[in-house]
Amino acid sequence: MWAAFYDLAMGRAAGGCRVSATILPFRFARRLPQIRKTAAFMAAVPGNHAEGHLREQLRRLEDSLRKKGVAEALIQSEAASYEGAIRAHLWRLLISQGDAA
Repeated sequence: MWAAFYDLAMGRAAGGCRVSATILPFRFARRLPQIRKTAAFMAAVPGNHAEGHLREQLRRLEDSLRKKGVAEALIQSEAASYEGAIRAHLWRLLISQGDAA
């Protein structure tokens, strides 16, 4: 499935030739336990604190991916997908609790 695929990033292949590669991270929007935990926390705190918490989670994700050498465009795509998944689950929580009025 979407496990972390690593080609030999600017390393040497068998035989000594140079190769370049693209690093594809696991899809963060599919990390359901973390998404549920973040959304539940956001639902339990005031809105400004919830937004700050989400911004911090996204910043950590982006920093982590940068350290691993993931391309900036892919980092932005992953962060947007992850944020969308969290917000969707948050809405589901709020609607099921009747607090979305």
